Amino acid sequence: MAAKITLGNEDHGDRIDLFLSEGTVRVNAKDSIRYANINGTELAETYEKLAKVLRPLEDDFMSKFLLIKTMPDGEAKKAYTTKMLAGLDAYGLQRREIVHRFVLDNPSSYVSLYLLDKGSPGKLMNYEATNPYYTKLSKALKETPLGKEFGERLLASKGVLTGEKFIDFVSTTPEGKKLSLKEVLSKNKYTLVDFWASWCGPCRKENPNVVKAFDAFKNKGFTVLSVSLDDNAAKWKEAIEKDGMPWYHVSSLMGWKEPAAALYGIRAIPQNVLVDAQGKIVATNLRAETLYNKIESLLN
Repeated sequence: MAAKITLGNEDHGDRIDLFLSEGTVRVNAKDSIRYANINGTELAETYEKLAKVLRPLEDDFMSKFLLIKTMPDGEAKKAYTTKMLAGLDAYGLQRREIVHRFVLDNPSSYVSLYLLDKGSPGKLMNYEATNPYYTKLSKALKETPLGKEFGERLLASKGVLTGEKFIDFVSTTPEGKKLSLKEVLSKNKYTLVDFWASWCGPCRKENPNVVKAFDAFKNKGFTVLSVSLDDNAAKWKEAIEKDGMPWYHVSSLMGWKEPAAALYGIRAIPQNVLVDAQGKIVATNLRAETLYNKIESLLN
């Protein structure tokens, strides 16, 4: 398991992270343990390779974050906090990329399995984001107690809709016309049915990722049909315009009673299903870079 040694207070103390397992782990430091040499077990040394890459990234982010605590209340602090929160996604993405590269480079190390497990807690596990890396792990790792438990949770997160036939529906466009999912599917290789709403903060935050995927693959057979759970037409149309979403849109303007959402068992948003031209649901709940990577793998 991963652990930390800290000397001093939690925010500014001298500290280092390391991996503990059966055996003796040696931490040798001349002055600061932050720059200590760690060895003694294979797992500790393997984890240290990753930690040396992650620490500069985490140190930079944490130093900027801790600065907030020292700033006096006011507009400057609010502006800085907003800027920091805006950079949180980029930090998370960079960290995930480093961890995923480590997993691919160390498919037989228990550290890799441990990191995948800790990066996918409870209901936050995403099948499409995690499975490509789990499949690369060695058979021996998958047969460990953690490997078996993780594999079961991963399979459960795949969702009951994946592999099933799409359910058709007809709803209303912003222009007041009727549009069916079947009609959209017939014109494209892959269609993302995206459930969202103008009032949904996480949805609006995710919209730029959908825009990025649409712009990259719209000429290769990919499109989006957004189903809004709005009940206010003006706010719905304003959000479409503001977020720059130049694809198909429908809504019955019935909020959570949206019939299309009920057909797909939507109980939280954002949610989505990816459907191929034959009407088969090939993936669900694609977010951030996972959406882009999935479409890229299917169309390239």
